[in-house]
Amino acid sequence: MRKLFIIVISCVCVLLAGYAGYRGYKVWKTKHLVSLGQGFLAKSDPRNAALSAQEVLRTDPKNLEATRIMAELAEASHSPATLLWRSRLVELAPHSLPDRIALAQTALVSRDLNTATSALDGVDAAGKETPAYHNMAGLVAASSGHGDEAEKQFLEASRLEPQNPSPQLNLAVVRLHRTNSVELMEARAVLQRIATNPTNGFLRCQALRELILDAMGWGHADAGLALSQKLISETNSAFSDRILRLEVLLETHNAEFKPTLANYQHAAATNQGLVYELATWQKNKVSTGDALTWLHSLPSSIQTNQPTTMLIAECTAELKQWDKDQAWLDHQHWREMEFLRHALLSRALREQRLMDSAKAEWQQALKSANGQRQSLTMLLTLCGQWNWVSEGEDLLWTIVDRFPQEKWATRALAETLLIGGQTRPLLRLFDLELKRSPDDLAAMNNLASVALLLDAKEVKANDLALQVYQKAPTNSAFAATYAFSLYRLGKSSDALKVMKQIKQKDLDVPAIAGYYGLILKASGDTAGARAYLDKAVKTRLLPEEQRLFAQARTGT
Repeated sequence: MRKLFIIVISCVCVLLAGYAGYRGYKVWKTKHLVSLGQGFLAKSDPRNAALSAQEVLRTDPKNLEATRIMAELAEASHSPATLLWRSRLVELAPHSLPDRIALAQTALVSRDLNTATSALDGVDAAGKETPAYHNMAGLVAASSGHGDEAEKQFLEASRLEPQNPSPQLNLAVVRLHRTNSVELMEARAVLQRIATNPTNGFLRCQALRELILDAMGWGHADAGLALSQKLISETNSAFSDRILRLEVLLETHNAEFKPTLANYQHAAATNQGLVYELATWQKNKVSTGDALTWLHSLPSSIQTNQPTTMLIAECTAELKQWDKDQAWLDHQHWREMEFLRHALLSRALREQRLMDSAKAEWQQALKSANGQRQSLTMLLTLCGQWNWVSEGEDLLWTIVDRFPQEKWATRALAETLLIGGQTRPLLRLFDLELKRSPDDLAAMNNLASVALLLDAKEVKANDLALQVYQKAPTNSAFAATYAFSLYRLGKSSDALKVMKQIKQKDLDVPAIAGYYGLILKASGDTAGARAYLDKAVKTRLLPEEQRLFAQARTGT
């Protein structure tokens, strides 16, 4: 027995040693592949960088550095997949400020303000005290059309890092859109000073870009031509600056436009990223047909690789060549963007009235999205562009149910349900919102209001309305809901007392006016009620509200 015990222990030790050795080899191999991928990335070898990162992710899908390599590669090729990889990085490293800022930047480029805002909302308290955060928050605010908020953020970034001219440049850009002539002159002076700064080529180019846009916006063609020529002569200029030069030539009807375009097409023809940049611009500014003709003239190795193949599908769809779009999308595989291919194929089939096949492809798109937040958001964006209301509503429910932190989705779903007059689903949504945020008075008021309209016994709407009113009696919306609650209880005189405490300007708001008219009518003031009930029709009403106010107006 003693010998047997020794043999067993020896075998276990050998096995453990073997397993430890195997684990050690796996760790070494992962680190080695990541190092190789980073090296290939630094040497501008995207193919081998991708192969190295993909090999790591095959066995370790949560590897942060391999994911970062894929994000950098996608960004370099201007692929829509950049948004997916940047989003994945934030999921893997939610407390990483650089990754959240990079996601916000990528989202801005993709015009996805919801993702940009969500990325910054998740920054911790310490991160929100950094100049990098304030600078990016300013860019998001500016893109959202909130100039005052953008200026506030850029000023704070400048205060925290006064030696950094980047926030100063962004602040000047915001002020370029002001109507005050003094501010305009000062903003231009700042940009001109940065544009002549010999020590920072990156910012010098950015300042020149903004000055070009400003000159063209004011119709100063000669200045635009001169500045764009200066920009492309800068050693730090990018290919996008040549495209900006093209745009200036196009807008000024310059004879150099056609030969310059041909020259840039030749220069870009073998680079997927440059092809995407130039073809996208040509599609948007010149002609979708011309862009598609050029894309089809490229080598097949470029045409059939992302993101060029996506752009060809987009051009074909814009030209409404649905049979060609279907043929192009069939038998391809877009890796992490496969959900997008299925969605585009679904549309091509739907436009040809092949409804069963279209439905099947849409289901494949949802399956390929695999419940990933960013993939679902991108599908939702397509539904908005295509006016696919039902599919968009389903996607919003999915996002709201799975990702409670995405507050924009809750707002968008509430608006969708309100437009569609879907009161019962609104009740479900507001109930879910209150369960997630039990102390949110607005959520409590929303639930009480809809429950009162539906006479939903499962919700203690009267208690909720009273609770909200007691905590914030000066809030007009809360007071109106409480007054409506009293009205439902048959206490019209008490309801009127509550409504009369609301400021007159708030009583004139259509969303509140209808309820005031309803209560005035119940209190015997028919003439006064009519004026307020008429105001209510100026806003979007739920079906139950329409019936209530119509009955009050006619006296039925």
